[in-house]
Amino acid sequence: MFPVGTRAHVLRACLVVLTLCAVLGNSVVCPRPASALTLLTEDLPPFNFVQDNAPRGPGVDIVMEVLRRNGLAPSSEDIRVLPWPGAYHLALNTPDALLFCTARTPEREKQFKWVGPIMRVTVGTVVRKDSRLSPRQWRDLQGLRVGTVRNTVGEQLLIEQGVPSAMLHSATTPGDAVRMLAAGRVDVLAFNIHSTLYMMKQGNIDSAEYTVSMVLQKLDLYMAFNTDVDDALLHRLQSTLDAMRCNGGSPGTSDFSRMVQPYSPYFPPGSFPEERNCPRSGAAER
Repeated sequence: MFPVGTRAHVLRACLVVLTLCAVLGNSVVCPRPASALTLLTEDLPPFNFVQDNAPRGPGVDIVMEVLRRNGLAPSSEDIRVLPWPGAYHLALNTPDALLFCTARTPEREKQFKWVGPIMRVTVGTVVRKDSRLSPRQWRDLQGLRVGTVRNTVGEQLLIEQGVPSAMLHSATTPGDAVRMLAAGRVDVLAFNIHSTLYMMKQGNIDSAEYTVSMVLQKLDLYMAFNTDVDDALLHRLQSTLDAMRCNGGSPGTSDFSRMVQPYSPYFPPGSFPEERNCPRSGAAER
């Protein structure tokens, strides 16, 4: 990887080469550049996760395909999988960083530049069904031990609503947060529902014993870029993502739909952006 101080210049140089390729067309053979972005994600099934020592999941597949179609050639080895607090901090402080999949919130709006949406997430409070402490409104959280994952949207929502920090029990990883709930060390877990239920299954925790007592927010997930990343590249990536959602008038036939279909058992309807009735991309782009 290039030194941090030179990465922005490398990315701009790649854009110049790609632009010349587009203008000159077939009259010149243009090199396929390596990825000039620092790719960051977390181990957060079922959105992005590590399987067989490699990043997997719909978030990974979508991001990699969008980059590939724009002349960037990342491999799974280019993706750094880190705990969310570390990935978030690094994305804010690395000029060429791309962090995915990131909930786009008002608090984060100016911290990053955005391409998306690529998925949707529901954040809620999860409690044991037999618990007498089942919050239905924000004020019901008062006096409870609330589990969160540090620096995630669930935690930020609680802070915005005035939940005292003394009530928050922040875990570094989603798995740790789910285990806190199962062990009774917290009364309620405020986190995304998809990952909570998935990790319960993976950890042999009976999810039937738990329920979602309150939906806190539904959010779109994006590719979040460091603010130093070139705007021209971001425009191209957004146009590519939009084109991938076109189905040519035949529902279920868009490139986007085809890519996420294998993951459908883990996501209820509405978890992905809708297709669009527009011409599909040419076969040459696939």
